Amino acid sequence: PEYRISQMVKNGGNILDAYGVVNVISPSGLPMRGIVGISPDPIMFVALNCLNVRDSRDFYAQLGFVEQEYPFCRPNKGMGQFEPPQPKNSIYMAPSKNSVGVLLLQTDRKKKTIKPNPAFRSLNIVYTPSVDVTDGDGDAGASDSLKVVDPNGTGVSFQPYGSFEKEELLTRVAVKEEA
Repeated sequence: PEYRISQMVKNGGNILDAYGVVNVISPSGLPMRGIVGISPDPIMFVALNCLNVRDSRDFYAQLGFVEQEYPFCRPNKGMGQFEPPQPKNSIYMAPSKNSVGVLLLQTDRKKKTIKPNPAFRSLNIVYTPSVDVTDGDGDAGASDSLKVVDPNGTGVSFQPYGSFEKEELLTRVAVKEEA
């Protein structure tokens, strides 16, 4: 997916600050960080605050995520002005080398709980089932989704690809061609 800061602002988003990266609150209330560059960068990971990074690592490992090298868009690997280095004491995990992963961030040790952002309902993982998960007429239903909660209160949902594809087509916004 591609997110444009200008479009967020046009639709009611709020830029907090901008210096190499742009911190913005989207119109729905979800905080996002855009990296300033020549062309749009891909979404690299979902950053999650954790009370205990090791407990979170163990949880995501049970879901099939593995620790991997921290991803960078640019060859300077976080040493330039447009892409920050990996945060201290964080762990990057993903289901595969070519998929979006999670960056587990250690919060202040004094915190007892983490209040999840209400705009972020869950981390949705789309997968290809090993068996057919249709309801008999070829439609994959919402009931086929598995939902769990990580140690920090973040919901994690698994959605079969067929169900995701059907939902995505229904919610797609037509893009007007500029003449």
